[in-house]
Amino acid sequence: MPDELASGPTADELHRLRALVGPSEEAYAELAEDVIRSQGVARNALLETGRLRGRIVELERELAQARRDADRVRRRSGTSGAARMRDLAGEAWSEVLRPSLGRVLRRIRRR
Repeated sequence: MPDELASGPTADELHRLRALVGPSEEAYAELAEDVIRSQGVARNALLETGRLRGRIVELERELAQARRDADRVRRRSGTSGAARMRDLAGEAWSEVLRPSLGRVLRRIRRR
């Protein structure tokens, strides 16, 4: 509103009307800008949350592998050569041969 309307006897009336009506259009524009900025910040926070969740899953997988490796070292330490070879053969069976044979059998069954 022009400043000349805000001076004199109409100033009190103008303040009373502004109090009744609420914020000005400029305040609404600022509020809309705040909403847009807040949405951007929230979106970035969600993206960061997803990235951190992915990193947690990755770290959990690495921890599980480290525990398996530590268990394997603990199991093999202090064993005789024959026991170590049995353990290696069992590991090869469970990690390499058995899954490979399973894939071959599934292919044969599909034909």
